[in-house]
Amino acid sequence: MITIKEYLPEHKDRLLQIFESNMPLYFAAEELQLFVNFLDRDALQRGPYYVIFNDDTIVGCGGIALNQPSKYTNELHVIMTWGMIDNKIHKNGFGKELLLFRIKQAKELYPEVKIALGTTQYTFPFFEKYGFKTVAYEKDHWAKGLDLYQMELS
Repeated sequence: MITIKEYLPEHKDRLLQIFESNMPLYFAAEELQLFVNFLDRDALQRGPYYVIFNDDTIVGCGGIALNQPSKYTNELHVIMTWGMIDNKIHKNGFGKELLLFRIKQAKELYPEVKIALGTTQYTFPFFEKYGFKTVAYEKDHWAKGLDLYQMELS
């Protein structure tokens, strides 16, 4: 049974395992410390940030946050934060469930505010299936070989 709950600090070790399962294709090694910092500081304050369970096992995580205008989105917007599913179980519907949940939460918490995200060349087609459109591209943004696809929900 799939359930989604708010992140708690006791989830951190499992989320780090999930992050590492997605290296180096989806995340670069140099991003690991950024994720640790996010979990230690922002996940509980800037969130909400969520974990998705399959029965009693954490299989992924992701959140939303209200973001000020930025280089890519020139207005107040909601961003999708640090979304990932354990690499061993990609393509089983967990990513879809978590994304749709986060979109719903964003619309409820911040109605009429644009929803945006930054992703890579390996995952932007997934987000396109749910209505996101690429609005900016930057080669090697995240790390060498990991390009930025800045996307907005249309």
